Amino acid sequence: MEILPRPVGHEDRTGPAFWVDEAIWGHRLHDEQSPWLILLEFLGVLRSESLAGRALSEVEFNKLSYRPQTQLRLRNLIFNNPYLLPIGSERLSDDVAWTKWLELMQQNAGGLEDRDFSYLRHRFDSFEDFSAVVGFLQSSAIEGTSNKRWSSKFVFPFGPNALYEDAAVTASGVSTDRRFFARTGEVLYLMLARAKRAADLRDRLVGKLFEQPTVYDRLVSALQGETQLAENDRPGAYLPCSAHPIFDQMADDWIAILDSPISVFDALPHLVTITGLNLIRYQLERARELLNAVPITMVCEIVSPRKTVVRDLAADSFQSNNVLPGLAIEHYIRSAANTHDWQAALSSDDALLSAAEVLARQFDWPDPDELSSDLTNPGVLLDELVSRAKVRHAQHVGKVHSTWARQIGLSSRRSSRRVRYAPTDRLLKTLVVCCVTERLEFKDFLRALHDRYGLVIGDHQAASIIGAGKADQEDFSDNARRLEERLISLGLLNRLSDSAAYVENPFRREVRA
Repeated sequence: MEILPRPVGHEDRTGPAFWVDEAIWGHRLHDEQSPWLILLEFLGVLRSESLAGRALSEVEFNKLSYRPQTQLRLRNLIFNNPYLLPIGSERLSDDVAWTKWLELMQQNAGGLEDRDFSYLRHRFDSFEDFSAVVGFLQSSAIEGTSNKRWSSKFVFPFGPNALYEDAAVTASGVSTDRRFFARTGEVLYLMLARAKRAADLRDRLVGKLFEQPTVYDRLVSALQGETQLAENDRPGAYLPCSAHPIFDQMADDWIAILDSPISVFDALPHLVTITGLNLIRYQLERARELLNAVPITMVCEIVSPRKTVVRDLAADSFQSNNVLPGLAIEHYIRSAANTHDWQAALSSDDALLSAAEVLARQFDWPDPDELSSDLTNPGVLLDELVSRAKVRHAQHVGKVHSTWARQIGLSSRRSSRRVRYAPTDRLLKTLVVCCVTERLEFKDFLRALHDRYGLVIGDHQAASIIGAGKADQEDFSDNARRLEERLISLGLLNRLSDSAAYVENPFRREVRA
């Protein structure tokens, strides 16, 4: 399995200082960064690199360094501005309302050296109009109902002016925060930059997101004023493989969505959902490659009112995939014992110190000068690294599969005590947009879901499971029939006769009409 050389220096790691999860999946996958926030971080990187003339292109692997926007005036106005409603309820004259609000912002705005917002009086006809615009942007915010601090909330990405990085604002100043922008957006950027169709995707993204100003982005620009940039570049992104089939599949999916005759704002939720699915598949596939395991599949139950065999199989499939990354962690570390360097260390005069140096070079642990007295021999040293790495893995990277699967509508606990793969309507709509251009026979749609994403729904895709005696053909035929009914109810399937059912992309259908 390809693992590119790691950076000389790296930062913003969670927990103890290891280079284990990062070597397998990149720096880094992080469960607290939701698929929406991954997309927002990606768009911030894309905007910076686009202005530098190198969008979705790498001159050298893992040398990405970009300067994001901070847009602190905008954030204060949308998320640190509790004064609009009280002032509006007082029915003051326009001049008095502006004066009172400006005084409050002068006293309380955070992270700004210049707290003068008086420029807004010349950009809006009235205080009421200004308040209405702020209210609209508040209501359309990404994850707007969360209880995150104001500097970690995000407006909908209406355009380039609405993009900015996560930040921590304290009395001592403004700093980059990696909890919610944890670099997964950077990993996504590198994935798409290394896809075969990166140039095609770049033209669509830059053209639709940055080169076609919208009225909403102009509203954001009016509030923000001059763009604010971070003081320093953000280096340190790392992706361990130069190419991967999932990078190409993700680019194809993005292009299919962006080529649909819908507005880019309507396309973004579909991009979020399919990105989450492909990132889950990337995590599982890299683990599978390391373990030399069988191809990744996801047995999906189309929810039934009663318990079915497929429900149990979908739960088993979920659990089997969920433990793969943890198994990969241990396998990767213990593989060090099979190297020439390790064997040479064991035969050296000071085997413990030599073994520590071997592990430090590959995994960034331990510091050979600070070996604990509990670590008595190379075997104990290796066991300790496995134990610590698994604890660290379980904190965040190990939660990625279960957390993102729930957030994109791939998994559910509905009517069951066990989590299993059970696609929601939202995910099904996105899969149709990605897989269907012209109408597609239902059986071909099931095949496409299996071939592209490893989803097992119908009896043909479940042939190995049926052959092993774990289910009957009828169990999966009924499962596929429930999917048909779901798609019909969503307006995504048209049955012409008992033998002819076609899945239709509703956006493409409208164009043909």
